[in-house]
Amino acid sequence: MGKVLAFVACWYFVGGTALGQEPDRRVLAPDEIFYNGKIVTVDGEFHIEQAFAVKGERILAVGSNAAIRALSAPGTRLTDLRAHAVIPGLIDSHNHQYMAAMLERGVNLGGIRSLNDMFSRLRQALANAKPGEVILGTANWEEAALAEKRAPTRFELDQISTDHSILVYRGRATAFLNTAALKAAGVDRNTKAIAGIPIPVDANGEPTGQFNTPPSVMRTIAGRFVPPPSFEESDARLLKVIDQQHAMGLTGIRDLDLRPEAMRAYWHLWREQKLTMRVSMGLDVLSTDWNRLEDILKDWGAGPNFGDHWLRIDSISEFAVDSNDGLMRDAYLNPPGEFGRTRITPEQMRHASLTVNRFGWRLAPHTTGDRTLDQLLDAYQAADEESSIRDKRWIVEHVPFVQADQMQRMARMGVLVSANIQGYTGIENSARSVGRERAEHRAPMRELLDHRVIVGTGSDWPGDGPDNMFVNMGFYVTRKTRDGQFSGASQRITREEALRVATFNNSYLTFEEDVKGSIEAGKLADFLILDKDIMTVPENEIGTIQPLATYVGGRKVFSSKTGGF
Repeated sequence: MGKVLAFVACWYFVGGTALGQEPDRRVLAPDEIFYNGKIVTVDGEFHIEQAFAVKGERILAVGSNAAIRALSAPGTRLTDLRAHAVIPGLIDSHNHQYMAAMLERGVNLGGIRSLNDMFSRLRQALANAKPGEVILGTANWEEAALAEKRAPTRFELDQISTDHSILVYRGRATAFLNTAALKAAGVDRNTKAIAGIPIPVDANGEPTGQFNTPPSVMRTIAGRFVPPPSFEESDARLLKVIDQQHAMGLTGIRDLDLRPEAMRAYWHLWREQKLTMRVSMGLDVLSTDWNRLEDILKDWGAGPNFGDHWLRIDSISEFAVDSNDGLMRDAYLNPPGEFGRTRITPEQMRHASLTVNRFGWRLAPHTTGDRTLDQLLDAYQAADEESSIRDKRWIVEHVPFVQADQMQRMARMGVLVSANIQGYTGIENSARSVGRERAEHRAPMRELLDHRVIVGTGSDWPGDGPDNMFVNMGFYVTRKTRDGQFSGASQRITREEALRVATFNNSYLTFEEDVKGSIEAGKLADFLILDKDIMTVPENEIGTIQPLATYVGGRKVFSSKTGGF
């Protein structure tokens, strides 16, 4: 009990006894006590406890029912957990929350069943539009659900309007533009590329109006003619998405690839004290800006780890290092558009790494191929040799294909991995491209952990997978895809390891392992009450676990209608 209540003893010392006075029990008592539960602490020894107490935004103490309830005083709320499991709040290491919110701007296309449905909704919006107003269509529709099984063409959108720019999103990285929108974006038959990405053209050399490109390129195109949202609009849309993510058990995210307008939107929420999701912001530097890195960074008066535990700067996160040639060590060639990243030469990687390191920043580039990872780690090593990066927590994102010698290099330099669940959606397409053995080796969590690489996990949402860390953990434990097949069974990890990856390890990625990622005295009171016990539920059901309540900083931010909390 002495160890468990050490933080309480310190609190009492500060509260009065240090001055030779008797502490005021009412002031020092917990605001709320949660008891009669299974508290999966995810501390260093992975203790399981019965109860914990919360004071303000922090956990005051963790221990037995009797020890924790003894701390109560008049005014302390008592919450009976009714034997439910409690875990630390889940953190998503690679989540595009701001983008998800902005993709919901405009005409709601959710639920459409045909192109005629889409065109009808766009025409209704046009009828109420001001002169020159841009018509946006939301991203929440799928071609497979449409009667025509295809997307709209540029010329079909022209039939709706040739005066108003029309842009229809689909998912996170695809958009369809009419001729007026192409003109407003400055794209015509003479435009060969934007941000290094070739402009899609038809047989006559005319732009098709369809862009299947990385989000950063799509933002560049849209940013030329789509007006930015007001603070009021961005607040409302962000808060709506944040609420949805709290319902999935998320209490913190790394939101990557952010341009200044997105950072301003988060800053505005933080300034207004409306932010309920802990956000670490990654700065997006487009491929065309790499030659200007020094000019960009010298104007920043702060860098990674600057901020508080609500909002902080993370990294330079959009480092487009993948290409369509030679990604794999065996010279495997990507099918056109599979990764769609801009080619960055090894020398450019090296120069970028040196520049970023000199200005005290860290990189978190996206990469998918092991050959490119070799080049990236060479660049990291050059920076490390000039000024050690070991304690600066440089990151690589995704890295589905990674070899043992690369894991050893990452462990030596202290490079972290932000992994996703490549393979969960199925491996057949990948197996046809790279071979089944390589496809089964994607996201090799067992080997990464065995090589003592600190690895976190993210969703890359919105994308193919959900913003649901229970799905991530379930896949890591079972290696079962969503269609029930196995993908790399040798890479299974334990429940304890999966939970640590989604909580404590992800807090390490943002320099916050001392304040979150586990349920311990003195840490932030970010936690979930679960409908199923993650430690005992059948493995196949881990991905179906749902929070009954989500707390951030001791404040309830989500409550299930049927959970009773």
